[in-house]
Amino acid sequence: MEQFLAQPRHTAGAEIVFLFCGQMIARKGIDLLLNAFARLPGGRLLLVGREAELPGLLDTLPNEVRGRVEYAGFQAPEALPALFARADVFVLPSRYDGWGVVVNQAIAAGLPVICSDQVGAGYDLVEDGVNGFRFRSGNVQSLHQAMQRFVGSLELLTAYGEASRAVAHEWTPDAGAAKWIEAIDSIVR
Repeated sequence: MEQFLAQPRHTAGAEIVFLFCGQMIARKGIDLLLNAFARLPGGRLLLVGREAELPGLLDTLPNEVRGRVEYAGFQAPEALPALFARADVFVLPSRYDGWGVVVNQAIAAGLPVICSDQVGAGYDLVEDGVNGFRFRSGNVQSLHQAMQRFVGSLELLTAYGEASRAVAHEWTPDAGAAKWIEAIDSIVR
């Protein structure tokens, strides 16, 4: 994850960039994200991953909103750090995601994270109100509100980004292995 470590990108007055990285399918909540993003008065949305259902979903958006969405397509793993470095906030609105390794990548990149309560990594890596927000899966209004909190707030972007970087530095392979051992021990006993 070291290749994702980055310094904050956002500057005062710059347009906020939200990032989604994953398959453009209903299980990943891409439809929810597009709906919530369309309600924002500005900002950009960078989409990275396999196209899947995206073309049909984009067709439902007004031209003004489509003009604020950039689809970067599927990218090789080594290209992802540069794309994460272009973003201000990472969003994973999955209806279900057992873990979601892209959350690990986002915190390593120093990004605030918005994810649904059905993303497993969100419970270990996203402290609600500290380095991001968790919202109820499927709730477009809650997702929109979480996204809106970052619009125009350089202070929040900076504070939450620093908190994500701190989590990333604490989330080492050794710490992860210790958590697995602890979990397995609790089941075996």
